[in-house]
Order: sequence, then structure tokens, then C-alpha cells
Amino acid sequence: MAAPIRLDEVDWIIVGSGVYLAPLHEIKDGAGTAFLRFDAGGVSHKHRHPSSEELYVISGRLKIGELILEAGDFLRTAEGEVHEIRALADSVTLISLTEPLEFL
Repeated sequence: MAAPIRLDEVDWIIVGSGVYLAPLHEIKDGAGTAFLRFDAGGVSHKHRHPSSEELYVISGRLKIGELILEAGDFLRTAEGEVHEIRALADSVTLISLTEPLEFL
């Protein structure tokens, strides 16, 4: 049986100003399942989704496009959608995507 991956034990990679990624299961470069962490005020700049993405907010508060998401919220982003993410508070999410994002 595989061992669980614990949020408080992952290695975080800096991917932007106040944005950190901890890959959990990579299916190809830039795609798979990961924890994504934001410092309050952190921004994942405008990007396009070449395939759908699933995002679950574990903690915190985020603005994704015009939507506000909080701990316990789930969002499925449709293929082709363009948006940015702004952290309104320190936040942690679980994301899953089958294709890498296209940053604009």
C-alpha cells in the first residue's frame, strides 16, 4: 500500500510571487495533481486552460476571475477558460489538470 502524502510534509516549489506548488502525481510536465499554496496577496497571473481543471480550496479565500472561493469550495474550470487567481488570504488548494496551463 502506498504511503499518504501529508500537507505539512511536502516540499514547496516557488512558482510565482507568493505562489507555491507541491506536485503529488505528475502525468506530464506541468500537469497532474498538486497542492497549490498562496500567501495573502499572491497572484497566479492570467492563464488559459487547454483542458479542464479541478480545484478544491482546503483553506483560505481566493478570487478566481469574478468568483470568490473559500475553504470547502470546489470549482471545475472549463477547457479554454482564461482567468487569474488572487489570494485574499493565505490559502491552500488541491488542483488536478490533464494539460499544462498556458500563461498569457
